[in-house]
Amino acid sequence: MRGKILLTILELLKESAWDHVDLNKAILVSGYGASSGKINYQIKKYKIARENKKFEDEELKNKKRKAAVFLAKIKKDGLLCEKTEKGGTKFFLSDKGKIKLAQLKNQLPSADYQINKQNNLVVISFDIPEDLRKKRNWLREVIKNIGFKMAHKSVWFGKIKIPEEFIKDMENMNLLDYVKIFEINKTGNLEEC
Repeated sequence: MRGKILLTILELLKESAWDHVDLNKAILVSGYGASSGKINYQIKKYKIARENKKFEDEELKNKKRKAAVFLAKIKKDGLLCEKTEKGGTKFFLSDKGKIKLAQLKNQLPSADYQINKQNNLVVISFDIPEDLRKKRNWLREVIKNIGFKMAHKSVWFGKIKIPEEFIKDMENMNLLDYVKIFEINKTGNLEEC
């Protein structure tokens, strides 16, 4: 109980000390003969600046704490090792960390592409083996996201221009051999894209 009272008193004195400092600075900045409104404006300005600085300091402190927690978790998971030297602590990836990095690099690309409509109907057909199920699911998700409609699980259609990035991503994932894309032109002929 006594500690709480002392804490409250010290906080009040700290605030009143800052108020006194703000008042002195406001009077000096406002100049001789300044109105009380101008002095009050300067006091508020200093108080707001101090509160913003306090908020930014707390934000920085929280970010540092989150980074430290994340770093500790990575070390606990065995992905990171540290070595203390004269200049400070240096971090490096463990063997487990290198494996995890390789796995993350091999993740599938984003399923979001820019959508451009067109007049001609495009048909996408694919037959992707079961051992490439993740890539097949990714392909379905992309085709659905860019606006194609399903005629069958592996046949989709729409009046959407196929994004070049999508074709490049399929090429990088070695899927082009399993995918056929056709465009039906105005005369009714079927042409492979």
